[in-house]
Amino acid sequence: MKVLMIPDIKHPYMLKLGEELNREGIEVSYIKSFHYSTPMNIIKTIYLRLRGYDIIHIHWMFVFPFIFMMKFYVKFAHLLGYKVVWSIHDILPHDQHTEKSKKKAVWFYNNVDYKFIHYRSNVKVLKETLGVEEKDLKVIYHPSLEESYPNEVSKEEARKELGIPMDSKVSLCFGHMRGYKGVDIFLDAMKLLGDDHHGLIVGKPQDKELYRRIESESSGMSNVTVVPRMVDASEVQTYLNACDVLVAPYRHITTSGVTLLAYSFSRPVISTSLGCIPEVIKNGRTGLIVEENTPESIAAAIRKIFTMDHEKMGKDAYALSKKFSWKGLCKKTIEGYKEVLG
Repeated sequence: MKVLMIPDIKHPYMLKLGEELNREGIEVSYIKSFHYSTPMNIIKTIYLRLRGYDIIHIHWMFVFPFIFMMKFYVKFAHLLGYKVVWSIHDILPHDQHTEKSKKKAVWFYNNVDYKFIHYRSNVKVLKETLGVEEKDLKVIYHPSLEESYPNEVSKEEARKELGIPMDSKVSLCFGHMRGYKGVDIFLDAMKLLGDDHHGLIVGKPQDKELYRRIESESSGMSNVTVVPRMVDASEVQTYLNACDVLVAPYRHITTSGVTLLAYSFSRPVISTSLGCIPEVIKNGRTGLIVEENTPESIAAAIRKIFTMDHEKMGKDAYALSKKFSWKGLCKKTIEGYKEVLG
């Protein structure tokens, strides 16, 4: 069994899955997104088929800039004798919940040979969003990200580096600054909290208008620190260890990698009741789920979690994340490969 994965990006999920598949004797190669190297991708797809590759595993639809290119490649792969597999990390691309995107996703869903999706709760979301039937679909749980990032910095060291007092109640909003993540909701929530609370907003701005608002409104707030850049993998530990709780006020979500990232650092999570969240967060035990995604409800949840034993919640979150292993994911993935190959 040999697998071609798309796209060739330095993503912890794809790299770790590739490593685990290699350990099981499965050869894995990668090609780039079709935005950048369509001719070379076509050539490499043919070459690898001649070398015995039999599965193409696509992780995100954004690898195809246009629907006609997506249709061409799937049909071309089938013509060569490949089976095409899709990991549905996101049912629709972030910030592209349009009818055009839905049409693209429906075609892709119905024309690939097999699908993986994270969490059982997302099957219902998938059906409601795309109006498709559950077919050739396997549920696999997103594994812990503990092994992907170093964790050698203490809370004291992290806060000293960031200039945050030890007695502050620190909430972190982490990841690319995009509208769907509710970064603006988090900022508005921080306005409702006292000076004993400190908010960290860390991530590369992807929405210029959103970032202008964050930059403008946070400049006059002493209890908010904004780090508007992609942080290096070695720096992730500083921000996760400096905070007490991670806050993810999603407007929509399929799979939340940042929740499992927080769990791997023994941090509880506050998030909205969307997508995978009800299945990932054990409400009151590994974090808090808010039903109404408003600054007021997020602020209330932040206040509430600091009246609870949030450190124990973080330990419970870490213990829960350990149940989702890379070996388990790899086993389920191989089972899916075998099913699609018959």
